[in-house]
Amino acid sequence: MMKKSAVIAILLIAWAGVMFLKAGAVSAVEQGKVTLANGKTVSWPPQKGQPYPEIELVDRTGKIVKLADFKGKIIVVEPVGMTCPACNAFSGGAEKGGFKNTSVQGGTDSIEKYFPQYTGGVSLHDKRIVFVQLLLYNLQMQGPTQEDAQFWAEHFGMDKHENTYVLAGGKELIGPGSYNMIPGFQLIDKDFILRSDATGDNPKESIWESLLPMVPKVLKEMDNETH
Repeated sequence: MMKKSAVIAILLIAWAGVMFLKAGAVSAVEQGKVTLANGKTVSWPPQKGQPYPEIELVDRTGKIVKLADFKGKIIVVEPVGMTCPACNAFSGGAEKGGFKNTSVQGGTDSIEKYFPQYTGGVSLHDKRIVFVQLLLYNLQMQGPTQEDAQFWAEHFGMDKHENTYVLAGGKELIGPGSYNMIPGFQLIDKDFILRSDATGDNPKESIWESLLPMVPKVLKEMDNETH
């Protein structure tokens, strides 16, 4: 049976997604194409069962990071709108407050606290896991910059863990595909395949019943191949 806290969180997250979407009317979209700053064209948004798009992002120091460089590890991606109450809550807003006074979804803990509860005790900071906060919209509902990533990471303490990355998507990813990914999480396996997609205000999969419980499974798959 689903925990009472998870039921409450589901309702609150759905509400938070609606609040974020009120910034503009965006309907569900099929996978399309976007051209990145490096000139490369990729499919977007990511689709379950397919390789994750090989996007290039900017970290809080200004370094270019290729998401595909993390292939071989399990990647947990959180698409973030910096004005989204649920995103602020999952980042630790209940303790640290919202980013630059942004509203924080009440009754929702950080993903760091939820993670071991629904993964059988696996820590979000397990060395086999890479946690990526993918900033898709800044406070002005524009493409986030290196400075946005820096200030967000500092505010929520995301710069304290070696396996955690706050990466700015930039203006190239602005659009309905990205908009409909907020809030939520995605799980990418060691082969860079999107295995679970629990994103958006009406996710196809549950964070609590599908994505997080799948983490031990994909970790076991990885361990079996390395031994």
